[in-house]
Amino acid sequence: MSEKTELSPTRVLRFGVFQVNLAARELRKHGVRIRLPGQPFCVLSILLERPGQVLSREEMRDKLWSSDTFVDYERSLNSAIRKLRAVLGDSQESPRYIETVPRLGYRFIAPVEEISPSVEPSPVGPLAPAPTGAAASKIVGSPTRRWSLIFGIPAILLTMAAGYFMWSRIRVRPPAPGGRLMLAVLPFENLTGDPAQDYLSDGLTEEMIAQLGHLDPGHLGVIARTSVMHYKHSTEQAGQIGRELGVQYVLEGSLRRELDRVRVTAQLVQMKDQTRIWSRQYDRELKSLLALQGEIAEETADEIQQALGGGRKLRVTDRKLASPTSYQAYDFYLKGRYFWNKRTKEGFQQAADYFQQSIVNDPNYARAYAGLADTYALMSSWSLVPQNEAIPKARSAALRAVQLDDGLAEAHTSLALIAENYDYDWQTAEKEYRRAIQLDPQYATAHQWYAECLSFQGRFTEALEESERARQLDPLSLIIATDHAVILYFARQYDRAIEQFRAVI
Repeated sequence: MSEKTELSPTRVLRFGVFQVNLAARELRKHGVRIRLPGQPFCVLSILLERPGQVLSREEMRDKLWSSDTFVDYERSLNSAIRKLRAVLGDSQESPRYIETVPRLGYRFIAPVEEISPSVEPSPVGPLAPAPTGAAASKIVGSPTRRWSLIFGIPAILLTMAAGYFMWSRIRVRPPAPGGRLMLAVLPFENLTGDPAQDYLSDGLTEEMIAQLGHLDPGHLGVIARTSVMHYKHSTEQAGQIGRELGVQYVLEGSLRRELDRVRVTAQLVQMKDQTRIWSRQYDRELKSLLALQGEIAEETADEIQQALGGGRKLRVTDRKLASPTSYQAYDFYLKGRYFWNKRTKEGFQQAADYFQQSIVNDPNYARAYAGLADTYALMSSWSLVPQNEAIPKARSAALRAVQLDDGLAEAHTSLALIAENYDYDWQTAEKEYRRAIQLDPQYATAHQWYAECLSFQGRFTEALEESERARQLDPLSLIIATDHAVILYFARQYDRAIEQFRAVI
């Protein structure tokens, strides 16, 4: 083969998790050199010369072979493209890097960035992490998600994160910044005698967190579900739990069910003196459960307001969670979230089935579509199903949720994750994360994923601020603790590299 492509001796390009040194003919992934044969490497370099533009097969033939070279270029080019896609983890059906343009040629579709060749890749990955695709974004079946796969984190980092998690269980947490009150909704007890009804009591807990979280986010913070679920079936006293979570109030309760009726008890406890400042029992029809949650949330806010006295006042927002037209749709939604929170392949499959049943019962229930989008997105991210099968479904469900209810934070967060991990569209991802946080400042997952998004762009100061907010809202989440430790680690590595670079120049 006579190669006509001229390789610049100074160009080093980066796309996704890959870095290409054209002169050295090197391809690296996460800083580790990957073997790529000569012809596929030349095809890659040709595509990188004109990213976003269609190159015809004839143009590529002229660049790869001289006119006097006899070769079955159709077969050779097809073979080179296949090998290149295999190395990049790409596919023709759902391309992330190389798109086949029917009857024309090929186009490189991922963003390409030219970087300084004097900056050597870190042994654990690039100093300013680049966007990643689905195949490299999560550890299969692991809640620590993308970090340890992307950067090859030393085991000590995960040990530090686990140590932080255990330490956070026993330390007394400081008050929330800005004088915000913090409240925890402890898992409602399932007193039905039937473990199969756990989805109902867990769903009630999660819904109460959401309802209270929308009351006055600027003055009343509500601990996220992940942290409070650590106390399900716990024998710890409310006072100890309050100290561990750093809250001033705890809402606790129980649920009984008899056929189509439920009995819910709830009480609000003030942590500073362990006094029960409010207690109620509610007997309702099961179909009225969603309305009952709003009633409990409002009464809880009223009691907190009275405890505060006249000096401070909670401002109740107008934003209400959209209700389905039928209780059956809501019941299926609760079951979907119950299994989604298990974070297993079987759990995701059951969750998808329940969310779909919820949609069948109410085709306009936005939260069911958002749950379905979350399910497909995580199934793809954790490599439980092929990306080209799951992501179109996730995108379609998220877009439908936003269409039905533009004020639903979960739907905007799902769209942001898709834009970040699969489209490499940082601008859209950031816009959607900001929208989600604006709609629900208490949504810890939105803060956590936004922090990752910022860190991948090298914006570590902003990333740490978002990560710290996620930790405050979900202090016992090992996932969030791990992410925070990793962002902090690479922020320090980045600062150290900048200092060394400045010293050299």
